[in-house]
Amino acid sequence: MAQDAPVDPVAPAFAGDTARYYARYRRPYPSELIEHLRRFGRGGQGRLLDLGCGTGQLLLQLAGFFDHCIGIDSEPDMLNEAARLARERRIGNAEWIQTSSSDLDLESQLGLADLVTIGTAFHFMEPQATLRALMRLVREGGAVAVAYNGSPMWLHPDPWARTLRRVLESHLGSVRDLDVSAEGLRACELTMLDLGYTSIERWEHTYESTIGIDFIIGHIFSALSPTQIPPEQRPDFEKQVRQEIAGIAPAGSVTETVAVRAVIGQIPAATARHRF
Repeated sequence: MAQDAPVDPVAPAFAGDTARYYARYRRPYPSELIEHLRRFGRGGQGRLLDLGCGTGQLLLQLAGFFDHCIGIDSEPDMLNEAARLARERRIGNAEWIQTSSSDLDLESQLGLADLVTIGTAFHFMEPQATLRALMRLVREGGAVAVAYNGSPMWLHPDPWARTLRRVLESHLGSVRDLDVSAEGLRACELTMLDLGYTSIERWEHTYESTIGIDFIIGHIFSALSPTQIPPEQRPDFEKQVRQEIAGIAPAGSVTETVAVRAVIGQIPAATARHRF
């Protein structure tokens, strides 16, 4: 799910147009992360569980390295988009389940996973309860990977990002400086240490991406519910974003520095996790 709703990161409903924008304007995870995580696929025989899967970006990129993949999300429109993308890409080993990340008493239904991924969604979850529950859902030697595919656009120091933030604040009021990706990863790492996860590692890959104004607008709409900027106000918002950023970047494109980060922890031996 989206990591960067500007007003309140737990409030937006990712339904309707928001889900469609999410499917179209959220960039894929870098191949370097996919290569790093495929080792948990047991040579194509493993099981993948993607928690808070949204429209399936991370699951669909990993699906070719696993025998069976399950995406879980609470928003049906996000899952509908995920299923559509799976059909378009001819991915037949994905299953989608609508439920909350707080309701993980699904061991009999899901079986044990070799890898659980949480992509750009951990800040929506309660760290202790989530990571404790996942210890029952991942086989010994498997792993939980919490990843974030960049930070909120409006927190970048670049002139175009500061301009974007100014436009957002003119419509939404004050925008917080909180980088939920950094906070989510910090909470994940501390909680994994507390619960006894093993081989905990931080992974990071930074690159530059040239993006157009259409992508910026679509990405912002993928993080906003209709209650934040109602449909009738969106043409004016889009026009203002285009005019303001075009004043800085007449060519219509800007460069975004994208820092993709993950915390990966492995599940301890069964005797060590019985207490959970």
